[in-house]
Amino acid sequence: MRLIHRVILILSAAALAMLVGNALVVHLIVGKEFRSIESSLAERNADRAVDAVSDNLAHLRGSALDWATWDSSYAFMQGEGVREFVAQNLVPQSFQGIRINLMYFVRFDGTVAWGDIRDLATGEAVDLPEMSKELLTPAQLALFSTGEGDVAATPSGILMTSRGPMLVVSAPILRADGTGPAAGLLLLGRFLDAGLVDRLGRQVHARFTLDPIDAAGVKVSGDASAGPAAPAVQEPTGELQRDRRAEAPRNREVTVGEDHLTVRTVLNDIAGKPALALETSYARTISEAGSSMVNYVIALMAAVLALAGLAILLMLNRTVVKPVARLMRRVLEARGCTAPESAASARLSAAGGTPDEIVILENEFERTIQQLDETQKRLVEQSFYTGMAELVGGMTHNVRNALTPISIKLWHIGRALDMAHLDRMEAAVGRVEAATADRQDCALAVTYLKACMEHLRTSHSTIETDIGVIGDQATQIEQIFYDHERFSRAKRQVETIDISRVVDEASKLLQNGEKIRIAVAPEVAKLPAVRGHHVVLTQVFGNLIVNAEESILASGHGTGTISIDGELVRRDGVDMVELHVSDDGQGIPEDKLDRIFERGYSTRRVHSGGIGLHWCANSLAGMGGGIWAVSDGVGRGARMVVRLPARKKVFNFDSLKETA
Repeated sequence: MRLIHRVILILSAAALAMLVGNALVVHLIVGKEFRSIESSLAERNADRAVDAVSDNLAHLRGSALDWATWDSSYAFMQGEGVREFVAQNLVPQSFQGIRINLMYFVRFDGTVAWGDIRDLATGEAVDLPEMSKELLTPAQLALFSTGEGDVAATPSGILMTSRGPMLVVSAPILRADGTGPAAGLLLLGRFLDAGLVDRLGRQVHARFTLDPIDAAGVKVSGDASAGPAAPAVQEPTGELQRDRRAEAPRNREVTVGEDHLTVRTVLNDIAGKPALALETSYARTISEAGSSMVNYVIALMAAVLALAGLAILLMLNRTVVKPVARLMRRVLEARGCTAPESAASARLSAAGGTPDEIVILENEFERTIQQLDETQKRLVEQSFYTGMAELVGGMTHNVRNALTPISIKLWHIGRALDMAHLDRMEAAVGRVEAATADRQDCALAVTYLKACMEHLRTSHSTIETDIGVIGDQATQIEQIFYDHERFSRAKRQVETIDISRVVDEASKLLQNGEKIRIAVAPEVAKLPAVRGHHVVLTQVFGNLIVNAEESILASGHGTGTISIDGELVRRDGVDMVELHVSDDGQGIPEDKLDRIFERGYSTRRVHSGGIGLHWCANSLAGMGGGIWAVSDGVGRGARMVVRLPARKKVFNFDSLKETA
């Protein structure tokens, strides 16, 4: 598959995923919020309907308290001015004035002092079998009375009758100042008929119906409605922020239809039993509007994603796809591939996959990296052996230069010994002794000459023995050079090296221990072992210590300190042991920090031709490590940093230097 085709596929999948995800989020959050608002408004309408019934009951309670706390009512219950009170107050106009259907004056023994039930529309008396006009049963009296004189606890509620539900309140009859004792109870009632229900619905803008229910909450049959059916659906009013009194939660059920919400609230009667089902209907116009808006937003989002995807595709094609295609062609041309696919891409195609430009470039890049890695390894190895050759050559040259005058002197000494002619000297002394045998004055001289000849013969033998030993040692030195040269050409075996031991062995090369001291930090002994070549590493650290010693002596201070410390670091996922060899000598100029590792470069005034930093750098690189120098300038000392692998071999000298 071409890269451009993959880009189109990825962008299409991303756009589709974003569209589906956003659509789900919008539906789940926005749509849910609209439905929640709609349900809240429907419940608010139901609350207003219930509040209308409660407010009407409260208004009726206020009328009852006005009549009950009246001196005339109190006197009437005491039997004073009965006719005048009835003639002036208990008339049909009084029923219509406070819009009540029932008025009873009841004593605490259940006797009805006066009672009447009337139809407000016609003014005619109405007979209710449940409410006797002469005597209330103890059960009825218990519904309307909670105790004599308790004004605050006057019972009120819904009373179910044969003519439908009625709002009923009671109040103890007291004097106008609220004193008693109570003379009896005043009962006022108002039918929840069709007219009242319709009027309450218009007042609160929430049409509702009231249907009697049984104890299980099921509608009863027959003339169940206390009023006419409400309009099919109540339109939204939008009154969601209306402040309402805190009240106990109601027994409520919300039914969701296709085009409306029905809220059913159960109202209890005065005895606390379920009596009426108040139902309100609410049109689902808000959820319909929310669905329309959600669909519009999704369509708009799809258009935006399509335009954005097209723009991204054009930009990627211009800035990525085409440059990658050109780069692929250049890479294939550089590798001598005339066909559009390289050998790697051909293998991928044979395996069942069609590679794109990225895959082809990846394979070609991997092949190039492998070749570079192999080349780097060969270069490092060659540099290592070159450094070893330089080391052997320098050592051989220096030691042979030192052995040459020794050999010459030995030859001269041997020649001088050969020319001593001890035998002739001894024969001459014998002749002198024979010639002077008769002369007493020469006897002492002859004795002295004999003693000198004996000592000379003994010294001659000792000198010959010493010259033989020196010759043997020279031969042994030649053998050492031969072995060292053979060792430098052999393949090195990687060893596990204790770095503290190497530091101890290298410290023995310090020649001016009375002036310069070596301070090794305790952390060095705690460092893990490294992988490398023990002999070479010892030579490297010995060279660094000798260079530090020469730098301190060259500074003119007379004394100084060489500090060695270390730590464990991690670079490119590999654990490395890092050692610092610091001195307080003459330092290194900034422009010389990189040059000191060049081949043939030396800071000494007189070149010794010994082991140099170039060889040290090559040797450490061959062991997978590196070295670099740090100095604050001339006169401020220097620090040589050596880094070696603690676990595995890496060839990353340049990167180690850059990340230090």
